[in-house]
Amino acid sequence: MACVPLTVSAARQRASRHGRVRAWVLIGVHLLIAAHIAHWVLAGRTVAPAELNESMYTLEQGAITVGAILTALILLSVLVFGRFFCSWGCHVLALQDLSAWLLERVGIRPKPMRSRLAPLVAIVAALSMFLWPQVERLAAGSAWPGLRVTTDAEGFGSLMTDDFLRNLPGPWVTLATFLICGGALVWMLGTRSFCRMICPYGALFSLTDRFSLGGIRLRGDCDSCGLCTAACTSQIRVHEEIARHGRVVSPNCLKDLDCVKSCPREALAWGLGAPSLLRSIGEAARMRGAWSIGNEIVLLVVAALCTLIFRSLYGEIPFFLAMALGVLFGWIAVTSLRMLREGNVRACQLQLRLHGRTTHAGVAWLCAAALLAVATVHCGWIRVHEQLGRAAWAACLSQEDAVAANESASRAVEHLELVERYGAWNPPYIDRMLADVHLRTARPERALRHVKRMTVRWPDDRSRWAQLANTLAAMGDVDGAARVASAHQLGRNP
Repeated sequence: MACVPLTVSAARQRASRHGRVRAWVLIGVHLLIAAHIAHWVLAGRTVAPAELNESMYTLEQGAITVGAILTALILLSVLVFGRFFCSWGCHVLALQDLSAWLLERVGIRPKPMRSRLAPLVAIVAALSMFLWPQVERLAAGSAWPGLRVTTDAEGFGSLMTDDFLRNLPGPWVTLATFLICGGALVWMLGTRSFCRMICPYGALFSLTDRFSLGGIRLRGDCDSCGLCTAACTSQIRVHEEIARHGRVVSPNCLKDLDCVKSCPREALAWGLGAPSLLRSIGEAARMRGAWSIGNEIVLLVVAALCTLIFRSLYGEIPFFLAMALGVLFGWIAVTSLRMLREGNVRACQLQLRLHGRTTHAGVAWLCAAALLAVATVHCGWIRVHEQLGRAAWAACLSQEDAVAANESASRAVEHLELVERYGAWNPPYIDRMLADVHLRTARPERALRHVKRMTVRWPDDRSRWAQLANTLAAMGDVDGAARVASAHQLGRNP
């Protein structure tokens, strides 16, 4: 019996039901994560978190990690089936889709950023994470240690752990990462912008997808109605790629199958066939409404500078969050520059320029952009002093000559105290480094303040209390050192 094509209304209903199915699958993924954490809390020891970034330990140190095993399995699945994991198993994509859904409920439909070069950010991130360490190792003449299973005592690469949070950021940084990567980026740069422009794993999976046998292919009579393109949340011109190539060739296709379910003629289907290879490059060149090369360069320069500024700022901001801030600030810079050259500019559903006149919203935008620029410059100044102070601290501890150590200590104190005095907050490493250089140069009275702060920050860390006792003893306060040692041994706070 011949298949009767669906009506447009029926196709949309079927796509909606399909979207709910994928939503429940992603909810199930989060329930598994919650069960994993619960097992660690109850048992005290569990399988290490399946963090893909732990695959770096495998490449650099040979430690077999859960993250490396999962990454290998995903790459194998992408090579055969395509990028199903991204849309059906990634918690960050689930967060982005949830944000887009919530925005649509309040009448906001995010507009995608039309940049052809922004995905280079994710590619550079992937190279810096996975390739550059190998280049450094080879340049240093170091041999790869070979694959091995490690324990918690040997570092962060064990398969089993009693420290589930061992390489995860703190709650405030995690919350900021989710709000920016899963919220602000979606609102300002479009749905799944993190996947396209920032995620290094997405860049790796995108490269692998070019060689994938599986993909969305033409299996019937397509009339180029465009409903598949309207349903695609990965910003792919599905009906145009189908018309040119008979399949979706973009490596940004995450195989969520929304386009398949939305086709009223049932002309699309997932299937096996020849890989797309480099055919998607031509599609990227045809991007409608794409930015000028000048805007692209501004975006990349600002993104690179901001990533260097924010990465590990105050010892806290992780790589992904720094890249997200870089791309976001690059987009803000480009939008602000467009206001100087173009008569009509919109951003975030706000009319910033209309018929050559700057609106009230545009004035507020420029003021906010100027404040962000000043804050970013201040962060860059802090970051420079952080780096110089850290280098001087390391030199002070490694130098055997007392004169050279004192010179390095003076430089370290100068830079680190500037961070302490003018930074947005006092990061923990400042006290540790200043205490180290003062004790190294026999100035325990100057180290005391920093050592006391560390005991307040980490009251359960026995080494901090031992360092406080040693500092007091070095100052000649033998009784005070004895009180600290005995009180801590009894579990009391001196």
